[in-house]
Amino acid sequence: MSLLLMVLALLGALVVLGGGGLVLDRLLREVEGRRGPPRAAAVETGASGPAGPGEGGYSVLEGAERDGARDSPSVPAPTLARVRELLALGRGVEAVRVMRDETGMDQSAARDAVEDVRRGRLG
Repeated sequence: MSLLLMVLALLGALVVLGGGGLVLDRLLREVEGRRGPPRAAAVETGASGPAGPGEGGYSVLEGAERDGARDSPSVPAPTLARVRELLALGRGVEAVRVMRDETGMDQSAARDAVEDVRRGRLG
């Protein structure tokens, strides 16, 4: 019986908190004089204009200016052609070795570059 009362109290608290959130949202919309969700332009720009790098957001990596973006390495055209040829033959391990040896990349960067070539994002 006491378990049932605790569950009902928990559900009641969730209803009160959810209702309070809805009321607060409605009041804020009324004060700001807008309808619907926030406008994207209002969110992206601050009072002093658009946010610069490192402002208005959280980034784990220093210097990351685009989400999920990384600089693509410069790979000579003959190396790209050889890597594509090896990938077409199903020799991915050798393609990574060629990429590493001819560009001076470490193993991980060479593997990522070969994967980018495979997916058409490099070259």
